[in-house]
Amino acid sequence: MNDTLAESRAGEEKTKIRQMKKTLRKETLKIRDCIPQPDKARHDRRIRDILTGMPQYKEADVVLAYASYKSEVDTAQLIEEALAAGKYVFVPKVAGDRMEFWQITSFHSLHAGYRGIPEPDESVSFPEWMHAFRTAVDREDRQSLRAMMWMPGAVFDKDRHRIGYGGGFYDKYLECLEARLCFSMSLTALAYDCQIVARIPYEPHDIRPDMIITEKGIV
Repeated sequence: MNDTLAESRAGEEKTKIRQMKKTLRKETLKIRDCIPQPDKARHDRRIRDILTGMPQYKEADVVLAYASYKSEVDTAQLIEEALAAGKYVFVPKVAGDRMEFWQITSFHSLHAGYRGIPEPDESVSFPEWMHAFRTAVDREDRQSLRAMMWMPGAVFDKDRHRIGYGGGFYDKYLECLEARLCFSMSLTALAYDCQIVARIPYEPHDIRPDMIITEKGIV
């Protein structure tokens, strides 16, 4: 009886948290959507300058980027700069309830996919690339490689908790990827300051980025 009651309360708490997330997501995205275009362009430049000036970016050999959509922090120029710098760049593509990152050599190769979001063709997946890399180089070279993932999101708090768009794609992907990573990877969320709140509800499986970059600095 007690176990049943505990399960019922746990279910109620989970439902409550998800409803709170849904409300926060809707409210915050509405604010983000209303950023005037001149301000958004200025914020994007500032975020781009902060990111590309960071040692984590400069030292990264591999970038798992996201292709920006609608009012997200723009990543088009960031992706082009990363490619021009000779970094290996991968962009996500959604299939069903899962997401995979695929290597690109040109930003212009992306085309509208899931919900209209720019997606790559299926060329070399990140796990396939890692397997080839692991096979081709010795342990010391694997340990010296550095990677960086850029994460989008709807809402964040000052403790770096994140609310995504409701699909759980990044949480599921990173949970599966963790055991396969053979080198260091930093998780960096890109957001506007209006997306940062004091505290958000979160669940144990929610993955936090290592840092959040906004036009006002680094969280």
